[in-house]
Amino acid sequence: MPARDYDAIVVGASFGGLAVARRLRGEVLLLDRNEVGSVQTSACGTPLWVPETLGVSASVLQVHDRLVIRTPTRTVRYDLSTVPFCTFDYRAFCEGLLAQCRVRFLRTSVAGIQDGAVVTGEGRFTAPVIVDCSGWRRAITGGADLGPGGRDHSFGLETYTALRDEGLTFLLDRRLIPQGLGWIFPVGTGSLIGLGSYVGRSRLRPALERLLREHGTSPGSYHGTYFPNRLQRPTVGRVFAVGDAAGQCLPLTAEGIRPALFFGGECGRIVQQILDGAVSLEAGLEAYRRLVSRYRRPYRVLRLAQWMATHTPTRWFAMVTQLAATRPLLPRWWPRYGWFGRPGRSGVPAAT
Repeated sequence: MPARDYDAIVVGASFGGLAVARRLRGEVLLLDRNEVGSVQTSACGTPLWVPETLGVSASVLQVHDRLVIRTPTRTVRYDLSTVPFCTFDYRAFCEGLLAQCRVRFLRTSVAGIQDGAVVTGEGRFTAPVIVDCSGWRRAITGGADLGPGGRDHSFGLETYTALRDEGLTFLLDRRLIPQGLGWIFPVGTGSLIGLGSYVGRSRLRPALERLLREHGTSPGSYHGTYFPNRLQRPTVGRVFAVGDAAGQCLPLTAEGIRPALFFGGECGRIVQQILDGAVSLEAGLEAYRRLVSRYRRPYRVLRLAQWMATHTPTRWFAMVTQLAATRPLLPRWWPRYGWFGRPGRSGVPAAT
């Protein structure tokens, strides 16, 4: 089948791909193997300003102004009121972003790139600009290596339950899960409860079922995925990479939504400059690499904190989390973390 030409091709139609696509004008093809918003692999928690700024506030299910961290020996409470978080409906959020895009969406599998063309189940497509937002599988930039890269990937498994709660909760208990954490994210009528392994262990269902029994609730359907915990290359050859395809999920907190939206929006801005003829493809790739490199130090700080959570005694790490919740430390680092990615703010994605 002969290839069809586009101005740009975006592979992956979740947070990163939609953030790129909504910034583009012209003949743009958006590809995904699933319908937009149909396959949720995230707990869907982010600062409230994110859906408000993106025009998808209708997707918000519950607003949270506090965070609780529970360990076997202590409970630490964080005041998030300066930058409140929210949980949101994944489908409504993604469909709201798609409605802002002027692209052709095609549901099809993507096999990779060959002779400059994106090979899909519906044929071959070409474009001078290609952006890989396909997640940890890296359909375009990963080549034949589709597996998670050892210590560079974590794994999370969660389920929807009828448990009602008022605030976000993280669980640090090695009796529950060694080298990982648990979470309870209220979503209005219930809660998403899950476990994450920092070392990529995927057999988490028995431990998660024990956690559900302890809280007197039963599971709905399960969903899980790998996610990176180390920055990877933001460009591969002449291809841009965004979100989990570039390892932009934050270590320690495993927050991947906001980085995907932020770097996706910035990548989309650069790609549009290329399409407008304002910069060359090579200059655009270099500009995107420089942008991502500015955040390597904060990512290293969070990765060090993840190493501490993984390898130090829980009581030691609990002491650090309690110290971070006190004044004057909390007002110094929380707004910097919470405002990361917001237009007009200078926050960085790290607790510094």
